[in-house]
Amino acid sequence: MKPEQDKKEKYNAILNAADSIMQEEGLESLRISKVARKAKVAKGTVYLYFNDKEEIIGNLAIRARKLMLQYFYRYIESEKHPIDKIKGIFLADYYYFKEQQAYHQLITFYEQNTGLKESGELAETGQAISRYINSVVEEAIKSKAIRQDIDSDALTFMFWGMAIGIIQLVETRNQQLKSYLGKSGKEFYDLFVHTTVEGLTN
Repeated sequence: MKPEQDKKEKYNAILNAADSIMQEEGLESLRISKVARKAKVAKGTVYLYFNDKEEIIGNLAIRARKLMLQYFYRYIESEKHPIDKIKGIFLADYYYFKEQQAYHQLITFYEQNTGLKESGELAETGQAISRYINSVVEEAIKSKAIRQDIDSDALTFMFWGMAIGIIQLVETRNQQLKSYLGKSGKEFYDLFVHTTVEGLTN
């Protein structure tokens, strides 16, 4: 095996081990020693590839963001009408949360901890998501599917904040939604999407 290939395989083995721990036990359980045991390498070997736990988390966040972008592609690109594409943004957020909860938690962790350093590929993956969502909003504005006075940059950030907030509400207050509104979490989320889109249209 070539040295470059061996390095790549060890790098992936370590990152995959960290990923497995996060998926199975949660982000708070991530420790260098635990990652080393899972990857079946010495603890010192982990430090040859990653400076610290935070760098491992950053690389996992890159994975999470790349996958999230794929969700956006899946739920948006098949739609023709700009309004349906906007709805696709929220559906992608919802199903990413339901199907990739550990990654969703990781992305939210990075969003909430603004002091965390983002550069290189980590920063680029975040920017790629923002650019893509912004392009959907811009298309809706240009086609006059939504109001012309809307700031596309601001709305891009609002969409993310709103989706995160409602998803947390659905997750933590699911029983109350059923008791007081007679709606499932998904039904309530769909109502949120409908109400939001109605407020954007002419």
